[in-house]
Amino acid sequence: MKTNRILDLTIYLLGLIASLPFLAPFFTKIGLVFPAKIIYFIYSFFCHQFSYRSIMLFDYQIAWCARDTAIWLSIFVCFVLVRSNFLPKIKWYWVIPFIIPMALDGGIQTIITILGISPTGNFVSEAFYVSNNLARFVTGTLFGIGVGWWLSWQIRLIGEQEYEKINFKFEIFRTRGLNIILKTGIIFCFMLLAYVLLVFLWRVSSTINQPTDWLDSAVKTPSTKFFERRTNGLCPTDATKDPLALNCFLQIDLGR
Repeated sequence: MKTNRILDLTIYLLGLIASLPFLAPFFTKIGLVFPAKIIYFIYSFFCHQFSYRSIMLFDYQIAWCARDTAIWLSIFVCFVLVRSNFLPKIKWYWVIPFIIPMALDGGIQTIITILGISPTGNFVSEAFYVSNNLARFVTGTLFGIGVGWWLSWQIRLIGEQEYEKINFKFEIFRTRGLNIILKTGIIFCFMLLAYVLLVFLWRVSSTINQPTDWLDSAVKTPSTKFFERRTNGLCPTDATKDPLALNCFLQIDLGR
C-alpha cells in the first residue's frame, strides 16, 4: 500500500491517545506529579475514572477505565492492521454485532447504577447486576474492533482520494463472514493476552491495590460515595461537590 498520510496521522494520534493513560500511574510513581496531573485531568473529560472499574499500575489507576482502555487499544490495533492490509473492508452493518455486548453490559449496569444511587450521592444498592473488569475489557474490545475496523477503512478510502483506482485493487478483500470471524478472533485473542499481561503487571507492580485474581474477574462494589473519582489516582474527587477537582489540579508543584 502506498503512503496514506491521513491514515498514518490518525494511527499516530490513536497511539498517543491509547498510550498516555498508562503514563499517568508511572509518572506518579516516580514523582513526576505535574505531567501525571495533566493526563488525569484531560482524560477526566472522557472517562468516569472510577477506581474500582480501572486497572492499576504501581498502586495507581490508569487514566482510562478498563472498558475505555480496551476500546482505544483495539481501535488502534485495527487501524494498524488495516494499514498493513490484514483486515478486509467491511460494510457498516457488521459493526452492529460488535456493539451489542457492550450495550448490554454497560447499558444494563448504567441503568441499575442510576437506580441504586440515593439523592445524596450514596450508592445504596447493587440490584441484580454488577459487571466486572474482565467483562468490561471483553465487551470494550469487541466494540473497539467493530468500530475501529469499519472506521479505519473509511479513513483509508478518504486518504486514497480516487475511489475508482482502488476498487479493483481490493477486489480480493470481498467480505465473507468466516473471514471476519477469523480476523476478529485473532485480534480478540491478542487483546485478551494484553489484558492478562496488564493484570500481571498490576499484580507485580502494586503492593496495596491488588487485582482480585489473575483476570481481575471478581465483582467489586463501589464506595459508599458513588461519585468519587480517581480514588487511587491524583486529585480524587466527589462529583457532587467538586466535579473536576480543579483546586487540586491547579495546585502545581513543579518540584514534586
